[in-house]
Amino acid sequence: RHLSAHSLRTILWLCTPLMLLLSNLYVLATPAYVRYEYSKPTFPPADIYEPQERQSLAEASVYYLRSNEGIEYLQDLQSQGQPVYNTRELKHMQDVKVVMTVAFRVQELCALLVLATLALAWHAGQWPLALRAVYQGCRGFATALVAVGCLAYVSFDSFFTAFHRVFFSGDSWLFAYTDTLIQLFPVPFWMDATWGLVLFTLVECLVVGTVAYFFARRQGRTP
Repeated sequence: RHLSAHSLRTILWLCTPLMLLLSNLYVLATPAYVRYEYSKPTFPPADIYEPQERQSLAEASVYYLRSNEGIEYLQDLQSQGQPVYNTRELKHMQDVKVVMTVAFRVQELCALLVLATLALAWHAGQWPLALRAVYQGCRGFATALVAVGCLAYVSFDSFFTAFHRVFFSGDSWLFAYTDTLIQLFPVPFWMDATWGLVLFTLVECLVVGTVAYFFARRQGRTP
């Protein structure tokens, strides 16, 4: 089936980089990434948890976000006979799980749209147009990522606050230093995760964009 040039460009321009960005959550939102962060000699220690228990609780928290477990899973976590998370933290973890679930569904939808659009473009003889759209989308998104990366580098607090203002209501994401969420996932954890997400996606955009540009040029079309 023929796809209009405008629709083809729009889908590939928007969905390709978004698919790349969100696919990196499958790497960062894992117990393996928690273990990697905790293994760093410069990673700040917790005040109220021993290293082994801290890592176990952090991995369990990430497992909750990626599983079908209800909030009861986190409610049952205990340390020294006391609940690990308070009511405010449990509510925030529920909110985080909703945001992550939506992100994963959007990634899957974008991947489906990209693959379907590329297939239609191939069969309809619109392959050069598709390559240009992929290149332009990756180039534009890479530029935006550099801007975001600069903001995070200059003032991570401002970036972190802006992110939470967009995706979470009110001040539900603010916690005391002694709360479990801060003890398990201190600011350096989120700084590394942000840089990881930006750098991974930037490299992917550069690789995919370069490949699209190369093949477009081979067909005599300048992106």
